[in-house]
Amino acid sequence: MCPCGSKTDYTECCEPLIKGEADAESPEELMRSRYTAFTVKDMDYVFNTTDPQSRMNFDYNTSKEWAEDSTFTGLEIIRSSDEGNKGMVEFKAHFKDSKGESHVHHEVSKFRKQAGVWFFKEGKLLAEPKTGEDKKS
Repeated sequence: MCPCGSKTDYTECCEPLIKGEADAESPEELMRSRYTAFTVKDMDYVFNTTDPQSRMNFDYNTSKEWAEDSTFTGLEIIRSSDEGNKGMVEFKAHFKDSKGESHVHHEVSKFRKQAGVWFFKEGKLLAEPKTGEDKKS
């Protein structure tokens, strides 16, 4: 099964995109393949699918270190849109850090299509709701 949660075999889902044999057909498909690239520690794919105008904001070494220190446990797509050459995906990436503690990366990502190819443009991290133990009586 593919790490992106599609219930399709990796060789038929995200692998062809990560290997450069196919292009994502939608923002959601690109998001799923980028998540999978983090799970297989392929930062070249993550970099190459970042909008060329946004690549200066991509910290390759920090992203690689984070991916190598994390165990990704699931991707949850909340909503997505594809409107011509613009798109968006809200998602939650579940992972465990090197200490085994569970975390959720909740983000709204924007995508841009140029020359027929989808690219990740930017992401906005959303705060997770506080747990009951943080409330004061």
